[in-house]
Amino acid sequence: MPSSVKTLTPAPWGISAKMAKALADHWRVRILAELSVRPMSPSRFAEEVGGELTHISRCFRQLADWGYIEIVEERLGRRQGAAIEHVYRGIQRAHFDTESWEAVPRKERNAVSHAAVSSYFARVSEAVDAGTFDAEIDRHLSWDSLALDKEAWGHLGRRLDGVLDWLPELAVEASRRLATGEESPIPTVVGLSAFRSPQSPVTMLQVSRFHDQAPAPSDEQFEFAFGPAMAKALSNNWRCRILLELTHRPLSPSQFVEEIGGSMTHVSRCFRELAELGLVEVFEERPGGRRGGGVERIYRCLRRPYFDATTWETLPKLVREEMSQSFLGSYLDRVVEAMATDTFDADADRHFSWKPVLLDRVAWREVGVRLDEILTDLPNLERQSVARASELDSLIPTIVGLASFRSPTG
Repeated sequence: MPSSVKTLTPAPWGISAKMAKALADHWRVRILAELSVRPMSPSRFAEEVGGELTHISRCFRQLADWGYIEIVEERLGRRQGAAIEHVYRGIQRAHFDTESWEAVPRKERNAVSHAAVSSYFARVSEAVDAGTFDAEIDRHLSWDSLALDKEAWGHLGRRLDGVLDWLPELAVEASRRLATGEESPIPTVVGLSAFRSPQSPVTMLQVSRFHDQAPAPSDEQFEFAFGPAMAKALSNNWRCRILLELTHRPLSPSQFVEEIGGSMTHVSRCFRELAELGLVEVFEERPGGRRGGGVERIYRCLRRPYFDATTWETLPKLVREEMSQSFLGSYLDRVVEAMATDTFDADADRHFSWKPVLLDRVAWREVGVRLDEILTDLPNLERQSVARASELDSLIPTIVGLASFRSPTG
């Protein structure tokens, strides 16, 4: 690596274009992500995450040379005959702004994105396994698919960048309040994403979309929220997963079984139950694809599966955990699909970030309010995009993911 790179001083929450190229390595990015959560040695990283120890150790040293990590402890190596083991911690975050990100070759961007996605879902898995993901009733978890024009896409990206830039300031304010000892800290992971889906924007708009619906003036805040009775009706893993998939594209029961799984008899019954509840409707009927099959009914979603805090609090914890798994599974499918079809990094100004922060109760609620505001604004962005578009094919099929949850790591 050129020695001149070491003399570049990174900005507190960004990096130069030259430093971006130096950092655009799958393992260096993954190391930075893991060290933002907990101190680790190169050998511990290789055991828990992967990689060849010699290369991982070199990546640790390079990151230390560049001022992104530092040695926090030295101890005897755990293996027989091993020398001193250096334990590192993160002291600088590598956040790629759009200008720096564009300077990184596309192949390296794909590798960095893979590392960022892997580390984020490792945090999610840790929280789910430890039972902290749904420990806070007012945790936030949502994803949605919508078609945006360039103006709305840019607006959304700036809002997500704004949240990312605001989190350190929020954490400092929380630390001052926590210093009084009156509240317990909440170790929090905040995840933000907006990326291009391989789905056609026209198909996306065929699903029950919001561009042709005016918001209800009397109930605008909870326009897409379900009541407690509806939430209980959805407290079935298959019904919940069906509804989530239908927010992305029209589907028949047989298509769902082929792509997602489940028993055809049970899945068909769930589709019918959702239709009876007024959450989905038959969008199209066509001859069944199988020999001797009857009419195949294609359904689309009528209501977005978003739960306000009051409704969420009425559900038993076991039900909340099952629904969270459905939300996470369907969102992960969207991410994997976009990466597999090479649309995830198709736009240099796409957004994918996650950050661990230590908050108090006041700051935790502020994060929830900010994410709720973004979620509530998505239908307006799509309505405005459709109104401005001369051709619907020109819109950007977009997946937006928002989350804030308690981490098991202090």
